[in-house]
Amino acid sequence: MLTSIARGAAAGAAGTTALHAATYLDMTLRGRPSSSTPQQTIDKLSEAAGTHIPGDAEKQESRKSGLGALLGMVTGTTVGVGYGALHGLGWRPPMLVGAAVATVAAMVGSSAPMTVLGVTDPRTWSASDWVSDVLPHAAYGLVTAATYRLTEHGRSSRRCRRRTQRRPPLLRLVQ
Repeated sequence: MLTSIARGAAAGAAGTTALHAATYLDMTLRGRPSSSTPQQTIDKLSEAAGTHIPGDAEKQESRKSGLGALLGMVTGTTVGVGYGALHGLGWRPPMLVGAAVATVAAMVGSSAPMTVLGVTDPRTWSASDWVSDVLPHAAYGLVTAATYRLTEHGRSSRRCRRRTQRRPPLLRLVQ
């Protein structure tokens, strides 16, 4: 189980990298600004915890930006841990089903706390807002599921054996 969880954490971290890449690509292509919801979430969490983010206004904004990014990384890695734990318990979905589950879990894991804190309300999002959220999370889900699958023990060696066995006898001799 511990190995499945560790592989899930690594897969979630890889998925988080894909999510960030897709987000920055979207920002580049559409010329849209970055979202302020991670910083707003940090504001609300700080307020709820009765803490103050130290520094002048500029340093506070920088710290909130950093903390918001870290919170996203923790969410992505945690969803990966859950994905690995489910595999450790015997769940073996087809690749696209696993990707869809990871996508939805990451979307819920990031949007639910922001919704509860009153930072955002998905019911009011425009089509463009949904695209900005769904596509990076889909990249997360696909990369997380693919990375997990690629780290399964013996998977690549089994594939190589199957490919070799399917080749005509003459090609097998050439190898």
